[in-house]
Amino acid sequence: MSFKIDSELSENQIESDVASYLGYVTPLWSRRFRLVSVDEQITGADKLFKRFIPIYLQFKVSLGLNPKVNILQRFRNYPLAKIIEYRKENELGGNPILYFQLRKMANRATDYQHNILFSLNNQPNQFALYVAPLTLELDEYEKLMNQDWYRRFLPLEPFNSRESEVFDSHFNRSFDLGINPFLRHHISIPPHKITNTHKHHYSFSKSGGNVAWHGGETFANDYRLSNQLSKILNYANERKDFGINQRGYLNFIDEFQNKNSEFYNDESNLNENPILRILDFTRKLKFEHKIHTMFLSYYE
Repeated sequence: MSFKIDSELSENQIESDVASYLGYVTPLWSRRFRLVSVDEQITGADKLFKRFIPIYLQFKVSLGLNPKVNILQRFRNYPLAKIIEYRKENELGGNPILYFQLRKMANRATDYQHNILFSLNNQPNQFALYVAPLTLELDEYEKLMNQDWYRRFLPLEPFNSRESEVFDSHFNRSFDLGINPFLRHHISIPPHKITNTHKHHYSFSKSGGNVAWHGGETFANDYRLSNQLSKILNYANERKDFGINQRGYLNFIDEFQNKNSEFYNDESNLNENPILRILDFTRKLKFEHKIHTMFLSYYE
């Protein structure tokens, strides 16, 4: 199909780059908040799991569609051709149009990954997001990731903008948030409904707007990853009781396992060490469903 544009990126590359980059942009001098991968995290876990916001990330490769190409009649009932037509009908911009499809049900799974991600998205205490780059080109992606060397030492990180601020009482100063070049060039879409098929798509423009579910819905919010993280950090900063504590998260795991039998693990559930139970749960998400878990954690 001449209207389809392939990506030069891979899902594994995107997961590795974004996860490591989020660790890099976390301010090392700040003892108040840390954003940490927990599917492999053990060091300092007692502090890490004291109070936190779980953020679940499913990384996707964006693919492209050329809306200017004249689609042959025999292709017009194809799902990708329908994406182009739906966006034209709803006056949604994008050239190219970017999109990704939901993942097929995993081997031995009892539900679609999308529905698992939806079940994890309990805002404002937990956030689940699809994360995909707003580019198809490897060179552009790598340039966005590799900032000027001097930015690594600027105290305005992690997001290097004046769109919004987070106040850190430990240092009695504000940190600027919002338009980090790498993070703002990723879209981050929360799964918004249960589905009974993997054949749905999300589409969007290169600006991170004009999001559509195909299915038949459109969304007007700013879904860039920089904006989503800014909102989460500001929410956490404004409330002493933000997120969830260790006991509350273990209760959530129990409830989640009761609804999703494939997540039940006799050996893990008999483990009296709560931190190991949490790690077992997040590792299962990662290695069986490709859902990466990070905790925005509070350090006193």
